[in-house]
Amino acid sequence: MLFLYLYIGYSLVKFYSVVNVLSQQSLALSAFVFSIVVFLIWSFIPVLGYLLAKLIGAKGRSNGYILFIIGIGVGLLENALFYFNILTPYQGDMGTLIVMGVFFITAYFSFKTPRNFAKNNKV
Repeated sequence: MLFLYLYIGYSLVKFYSVVNVLSQQSLALSAFVFSIVVFLIWSFIPVLGYLLAKLIGAKGRSNGYILFIIGIGVGLLENALFYFNILTPYQGDMGTLIVMGVFFITAYFSFKTPRNFAKNNKV
């Protein structure tokens, strides 16, 4: 269930953009709610890369806080790819694949400091 931290961090960054665009439109409440639901489903797709790696047997172990920060970082990275015109708006699927790949790779690394690290290394 740690993948939910990754999802929350990623979708938090993307949620700002969605709300910003939707607030500038005059939409009915039902259309606004539908757009938010579609966004929540669509933003889960890149996290499937992390889940796929775990199903394959990725041994990386990270705590929820680190995964949340990674999700925020990857969301900002994707936004930067579009902001700096590395990807065009027509290449949205490429951005999704890049994010999915980064999440896939994340599952193989451990971003957690052992609890007894300071004892063993006399820091």
